[in-house]
Amino acid sequence: MHYGYWDSSTKNFHEALLNINKILSKKASISENDHVLDAGCGVGGSSLWLASNLGCRVTGITLSEKQMQKATAQAQNEGLACLVHFYQKDFIDTKFSNNSFDVVWAIESVCHAEDKSAFLKEAYRILRPGGSLVMADFFKKEDLQGESAKIIEDWAHGWAISDFATQEKFKNQLSDTGFTKISMEDATENIRPSAKRLYHSYFIGIIGAKLYALFNKPTELSKKNVDTAYLQYKGLKKDLWRYYLVHAEK
Repeated sequence: MHYGYWDSSTKNFHEALLNINKILSKKASISENDHVLDAGCGVGGSSLWLASNLGCRVTGITLSEKQMQKATAQAQNEGLACLVHFYQKDFIDTKFSNNSFDVVWAIESVCHAEDKSAFLKEAYRILRPGGSLVMADFFKKEDLQGESAKIIEDWAHGWAISDFATQEKFKNQLSDTGFTKISMEDATENIRPSAKRLYHSYFIGIIGAKLYALFNKPTELSKKNVDTAYLQYKGLKKDLWRYYLVHAEK
């Protein structure tokens, strides 16, 4: 589930989730004439919203076969199968032809790439000249050490992330790849309510996790995953990470 985007008019978490789609689509000026790649589409929420609300074609890719199947079924249920298609693919090696898409879209997925520059190179390759990369993601602060570094490291590993990028390094990678008109907008305050909401869920989740462990043998990753709800908010309160909206053009 994404963190969404809260502003003065947002009443609940559902509205926050819709807001992030609206804001990113405006940044990329997406229209019904565009073909969008949703890189790391999950169960297809953003893909379906884009097709339903903007009338554009969308291709969603995920590493998970189950997510692909669920997203495909939902597209059929919503009558959007003619506009949206889902595939099991790796977003750093999509196999799509050069210049295939008008927009590459990624919400909270690029952080999972072990080599962020590999994703950027692939996005640049498959974008048409003048096309846009638009993202929302987490970035750690520079020069973290000691306990601060450990908080971010444990959070990342609990989400099966090798490491978060820093804003400065990622911006340089965008430029080095060839992207221009690079914008990185700090939207940390707009996701803070979701981070706090996730933190509150930790206290319920930890009880469920302990009960589960009484009758099952949880994996080390699943044990760590429970703690991430606490760690992400602890890191946020200490200003160890920020959330950015990214837009750049080929």
